[in-house]
Amino acid sequence: MRVSRQCATNRSLSMVDRHRVRLLVGWSAGIAVLMFTVAGMALVFIGPTSNLYPTKPLQPLSVRYPGGKVVVRNPELSEELKILRTSGVFEIVSSDNATRVVELRPRQADGVCGNPLLVTFVTVGLVPATVSNPSTFSFRLEENGTVSERQFRLEAERRVSLVQWVFKPFHSEPRTLGAILASEYERQRQWPPTASLEFPAR
Repeated sequence: MRVSRQCATNRSLSMVDRHRVRLLVGWSAGIAVLMFTVAGMALVFIGPTSNLYPTKPLQPLSVRYPGGKVVVRNPELSEELKILRTSGVFEIVSSDNATRVVELRPRQADGVCGNPLLVTFVTVGLVPATVSNPSTFSFRLEENGTVSERQFRLEAERRVSLVQWVFKPFHSEPRTLGAILASEYERQRQWPPTASLEFPAR
């Protein structure tokens, strides 16, 4: 008799535990759905954002600072300086520690066709869009009385959608452009461009 009562008590406790587990799972699922719904509505009200990506596979630098130590003559071009610094092409130092001088040129960005973005903005970012966003990075390099003009094509694309908010904290445009610059510099090291100009400094 005692054994049967004990079994009944155990079954009752087991049913209570299962009921509690179901309640807990139900509440957790409900809260998760609510949070995702609120986050989705917030993103819809905020609208889409964009991130920059390389359009082709990147080629890493074969050595660290292949261009050696340089001093930048015009560091006021902060965006270009940040791209050059993050590329790792040169070790940027003070004028006392380098005989090579880099004079940056403003980065020339190509125009962007906005037609693919129309549907994206009409749907508040629910329909993603990708547009080509290339630019040209150039600088003047002076060394031992010789000047060379270097120019690099930075092939990139801009992806626009609500989903890009998820990747936004992990993306930096100067870092992306720097990686593309490093890749193009490495390619030019392996296959020197015929368009590179060198002439005595004045």
